[in-house]
Amino acid sequence: MLKYTFKRILMMAPTLLGITLISFVVIHLAPGEPTGAITDLNPNVSLETKERLRTLYGLDKSIYEQYYNWLTKVVRLDFGHSFASDRRPVIDKIWEKLPVTLILNVASLAIILIISIPIGLISAVRAGGLFDRLTTVLFFIGFAAPSFWLALLAMRYFGVELNLLPISGLTSLNYSELGRGGKIIDLVRHLLMPLIISTLGGFASLSRYMRSNMLEIIRQDYLTTARAKGLPECTVIIRHALPNALIPVITILGLSVPTLIGGSIIVESIYALPGLGQLFYMAVMGRDYPMIMGSLVIGAILTLLGNLLADLGYAWADPRLRDTAFK
Repeated sequence: MLKYTFKRILMMAPTLLGITLISFVVIHLAPGEPTGAITDLNPNVSLETKERLRTLYGLDKSIYEQYYNWLTKVVRLDFGHSFASDRRPVIDKIWEKLPVTLILNVASLAIILIISIPIGLISAVRAGGLFDRLTTVLFFIGFAAPSFWLALLAMRYFGVELNLLPISGLTSLNYSELGRGGKIIDLVRHLLMPLIISTLGGFASLSRYMRSNMLEIIRQDYLTTARAKGLPECTVIIRHALPNALIPVITILGLSVPTLIGGSIIVESIYALPGLGQLFYMAVMGRDYPMIMGSLVIGAILTLLGNLLADLGYAWADPRLRDTAFK
């Protein structure tokens, strides 16, 4: 197992290098420069000042030199300084915003797993029944509805009309005056609506995957043999069918790891949550190259780790692959 994992990690290095190279080139091919936000709207800025700003940001060098300089810093875990007015280190800004994004998305993923897997299992066992039809219609409506539209509807109904939940921010204005229990309740109230919106789309896809896998598994001959031996139907489904149906779901979960950043951009922007999604959006709008590249590198690493975890989990769950992958 360790040998297999080590080989996969070694293969991740050139892949990550290629991702960073393509991302760096694409970012610099976009029209405009970070200095444009300062100089374009100010007619008093001279050409000499513009060139000084380009030299300050290192934009006067060729794209190959810029990438080499950036890469030599990243190897030392130095993502540079943000082009924003605060000029703070990129890694500090990422670590500052990371807890909010992790809490929101890890909780969302856990809720999706807890709810969608049993629903997919029941829908497959009772295929064509009322429960199956009802969940199929409801989940596909939730999957088809745009998340930003649902977020705005929830803000208007639960936040404005009913005044049950706050519609923006992570804490209330009097957060510092609250006790420990009050602070926890305040955080939960602010995260509840974004959490619900971020989980709706995941219910449909994962439950449908689970249902389709179970429908295929329960028709297999080995389950017919298990029933013929007199095993209870619950034992046949839980002990024999469910583990095999979960194998493709493991792959999907591994590929869901990168969405911890990318999937939260819309929700964090709408609800003004200080997370990585909002930070990445502001960096793109401000052409903050170091901040954009730092976020993309984190996303690329999560993607590669997700693929690695999916492969390890797939091989561990499938005895046919376990002997060849882990020997």
